[in-house]
Amino acid sequence: MTSNLRIKFSRQRMIVSFSRAAAIKAAICVAALLVSAFTPIDALESAGPRICFVIFVTAAALWTTELIPAFATSIMVIVACVYLLGSPDGPLELMQNGTQNWEFFLNPIASPVIVLFFGSYILAIGATKHGFDVRLAKAFITPFGTRPSWLLLGVIVTTAAFSMFMSNTATAAMMIAVAKPLLHQLENRKRFVKMIVLAIPFAANIGGLGTIIGTPPNAVAASVLHHRGSQYEISFLKWMIIGVPIVIVLLTILWGVLLLIFRPKPEAVEIQFPKHIEVTPGLAIVIATFTITILMWLTQPLHAIPSAVVAMLPIAIFSACGIVDASDLKRVDWDILILVAGGLTLGSAMSVSGLSEIIVDEIPFGSMPRFLILSVIMLVGLAMSNFMSNTAASNLIIPIACSIAAIEPRSGALAAAFGCSLAMSLPISTPPNAIAFATHAVTTRELVKYGTSISLIGLAMLMCFFILLGDFIGNL
Repeated sequence: MTSNLRIKFSRQRMIVSFSRAAAIKAAICVAALLVSAFTPIDALESAGPRICFVIFVTAAALWTTELIPAFATSIMVIVACVYLLGSPDGPLELMQNGTQNWEFFLNPIASPVIVLFFGSYILAIGATKHGFDVRLAKAFITPFGTRPSWLLLGVIVTTAAFSMFMSNTATAAMMIAVAKPLLHQLENRKRFVKMIVLAIPFAANIGGLGTIIGTPPNAVAASVLHHRGSQYEISFLKWMIIGVPIVIVLLTILWGVLLLIFRPKPEAVEIQFPKHIEVTPGLAIVIATFTITILMWLTQPLHAIPSAVVAMLPIAIFSACGIVDASDLKRVDWDILILVAGGLTLGSAMSVSGLSEIIVDEIPFGSMPRFLILSVIMLVGLAMSNFMSNTAASNLIIPIACSIAAIEPRSGALAAAFGCSLAMSLPISTPPNAIAFATHAVTTRELVKYGTSISLIGLAMLMCFFILLGDFIGNL
């Protein structure tokens, strides 16, 4: 009886605590809306910029506090832009080529990068469903041998390679599953287990920098650049030319730092892969489609087929051949796609309303050195993404970064995307961090300690990269 009363009392306390937290978050969001709507700012006298500013500030508050799910905030952004800015009597004149005002704010939902991301999800689901991912993992890790230092490198390289072409979340989940037998075998070597568990999310986060589809902030950057004009658009291959060298350097640093911290014993270890994976017609189709899709992405300059169009290939083939079915479509991260689409709508609204330029004009970027501007953009992205979705953070930062006249839009977009993707200090910072934390092999304090160290080292390296190769990025 006493036990039941304690449980009931504990539940009541949790409900009260939750309600109090929700009330505080709601108050913050309402305050943000009212302050942005009624604070007198000379530059926001026109209705268009003022309404867009209210939507921007309210969305930032909702994304930061997580009062409602992040994708729900994106839906609210789209609806608000359609009704408040794009209505027939709305403040923005967007009639172009017969397009209705409200249609302008719905176009990002079908953005080429959204299609590209959707195709990459389907490709990853097909690979996982038919065991191709495990075969690739085995092929990548086995050559590194059984020495702890080289095995760690194999895990890092394999995780990063997968995260370039699969979602970071799916990659981290797969690699934790692949390494789980090893983790159980080595329970007496807790430092080594801790090192491997930390390596997986960190490598997944870093590897995502390498391609447009590697992580949502990359997709946001590519879409914003696409909407700014063809002269700023960045192809799949061009992104890799910039991103892959960064990934290689950061992975090398990650490997060295983890070895320096944990100093694993030299005794040999070995990951036990499934001994037999049945070769089926479905697996053959997956391998062929996976190979053709990746090759077409990498050879875009030769055939001039856009990456988004190539991404439709696995969607069509896997659907027609039964590789993916209706139940598999439920595994697609639709919330992430909606989150990106909402951010693109917000970015478009900020651009056409002039809000991006107004915000940039209010900050003295003109008196700041170019490398300092890029450093501030990356630092802000890193800080925000540790406490909110890196997709949401990039939705807020990238449109502003692209509007700074003192830097080239491509450099600004890439700096913001890279900064947002380097956030890995907390379990909530990225899904890979949460997956690693769920193994109970690492604590929050350890994630803060080691994740923050890797993030700051990566940030310093990126600053040097943009100082040395900023002109190359702008002219690529």
